[in-house]
Amino acid sequence: MTTTNTDRANRTIPLSRRSVLRTTGAAGALAVAGAGLPFFTRVAAADEQLIETCGGDVDVVVALDYSGSIRSAGTWGDIQSGVDSFLAVVPEDVQLGLVTFGDAPSAFEYGPGNLLDFATASNVSAIRAGIPASVPQQENATHMPGALDFSNAILEQEGRGGTEIIILITDGGPNYESGVVGDGAAPPDDDTTFPYGTFAYTGGSTGSENGTAGEQGEIDETTSIATAIKDAGRRVIAVGIGENVAGFDDYLRDEIASSADDFVSVQDASNLGSELDAVISEVCEECVDCSAAGQLAKYEFACVETDPDTGECLAYDFVPEGAAADTVAYTPGSFVSKPGEPFEPMAASFDTAYCDLYALVKSGRELEVQSFEGIDGSLTVETANDEKFAISFVAFYCTEDAAIEALARFPSRGSRSSPRGNRSPPRGRR
Repeated sequence: MTTTNTDRANRTIPLSRRSVLRTTGAAGALAVAGAGLPFFTRVAAADEQLIETCGGDVDVVVALDYSGSIRSAGTWGDIQSGVDSFLAVVPEDVQLGLVTFGDAPSAFEYGPGNLLDFATASNVSAIRAGIPASVPQQENATHMPGALDFSNAILEQEGRGGTEIIILITDGGPNYESGVVGDGAAPPDDDTTFPYGTFAYTGGSTGSENGTAGEQGEIDETTSIATAIKDAGRRVIAVGIGENVAGFDDYLRDEIASSADDFVSVQDASNLGSELDAVISEVCEECVDCSAAGQLAKYEFACVETDPDTGECLAYDFVPEGAAADTVAYTPGSFVSKPGEPFEPMAASFDTAYCDLYALVKSGRELEVQSFEGIDGSLTVETANDEKFAISFVAFYCTEDAAIEALARFPSRGSRSSPRGNRSPPRGRR
């Protein structure tokens, strides 16, 4: 997810990349092991879309820097707007928390003892109100370790034990006064009470905030805290604002973020919204690797409704062969048919959590292996013959080798009857 972009206003969310290995019959399909088989690559993109659900238990705490350097740079308006844009697209099944930090961290509370809650419209409105309209004049430090500790404690106490993420948004490195945070007493200045404990720091300056960011004690102490959070299984995404993040881009990427891919560089603060939108898209559409051997699932286009008097088939749809598979799921009625012909499927969509899959598709007497990479939660198979004939079945595999092996075992063309038998289905558009 590592990005360094200055303009992503026209971002689109990519769909799966689909490649096709096609043959007009199984005979000779593997005799050439790909030689003589036309290879096609198709790439599709969707318009930017709102993610309605995240799936699984995802809890996110945003740690938002509002230090004096942001006030001096005049970027707070853009940052506030970017966070507002992000809040608008967080799915309602995600739990959301907020920590702001300058001289000391401060945690937003929906109510007493409630610092993490679902991103419903009313809760999002409340959390927006918790973001200062302007950077307070007295906030000069950047208490990054306190913000990380507060965020981590919120997830530890109120998180659901699923995917737990801290999104740290800052324009520089740690810069703070030593002391205890969470007890509401100085030092440091502007400390607030925190329901989940107090945290002591010794790596900062003594007596007052000295205005110099990234001194070795601050670097080491903040790194240690970030490392402990990551070791506990939580993910830290660091979002750095400004050119080279005031010289702390490498530090945020290498020491604070969970990985290099979890560092996002936003050189122009006005682009923060699109970058944060991309972050939640990536989090909610995270896929898993497929490692199962053999066939995962197979769906045949078959009769699903008959006339009780005549026995005539009234409706067709894709149905699983054997027990329904939850690894590759089909929503009944979601196929796209040939115009004017209701039961001639030219395409069908399936939901899956896998990153990559291979589909063996039969249309008429033709078969092909369709490859899907970087799946975003769903994939769409198409006919194996450029819409000459309807899809009769789709079988899914984790590996290309398994799919090609299945294709090779299939009877040569003309030797297999239609899965619908000899009855011609009604025609029209589904």
